[in-house]
Amino acid sequence: MATAAVGGTLVIWWPAFTLGAYNAVFFTNVLALWAVATAVLLSGVVLRNRGALPWGGWIALLLPSVWILLAIVTPKAHGFPYLHYIEALLTLVGAPMLTWLLSRILVPDYAALPVFQRLVAVAATLAVGVLAFLLGKFNYLFLTCADFDVSGNNSPAHCAHGGPFHRR
Repeated sequence: MATAAVGGTLVIWWPAFTLGAYNAVFFTNVLALWAVATAVLLSGVVLRNRGALPWGGWIALLLPSVWILLAIVTPKAHGFPYLHYIEALLTLVGAPMLTWLLSRILVPDYAALPVFQRLVAVAATLAVGVLAFLLGKFNYLFLTCADFDVSGNNSPAHCAHGGPFHRR
């Protein structure tokens, strides 16, 4: 279960942080979700004879590709005004769903586990997502604008001024 929880948290922590810090989910976050979802989808195709992936899982794993197709066919001049909300929803809901699907695929005898144990990995992913969002929202408490600059990111509007954090 820990493997699936780690997989889900790797996908959700940075989008949740950037949503808190910048009020935006960056395209790189959505593409990371797409990459993981596509890898799980392709694995599901190979493992389909084991019944590891329910039909709802197939649909969930296709959603990031649907977002990309929407972005491709949307006129760039005017755009699709709600596409950003779809990105945020897709990322924040998709990571826990991926955790659940990874659990079904990677954990032998998944169905035999108690419901509580099955939900632990998804709950851990959700908890990390909420905590990462809060860390992004309150980044000024432990990061400075220079920390963002040094890392190659733009400084969020509410960062603390000062030099980068260095351990001594």
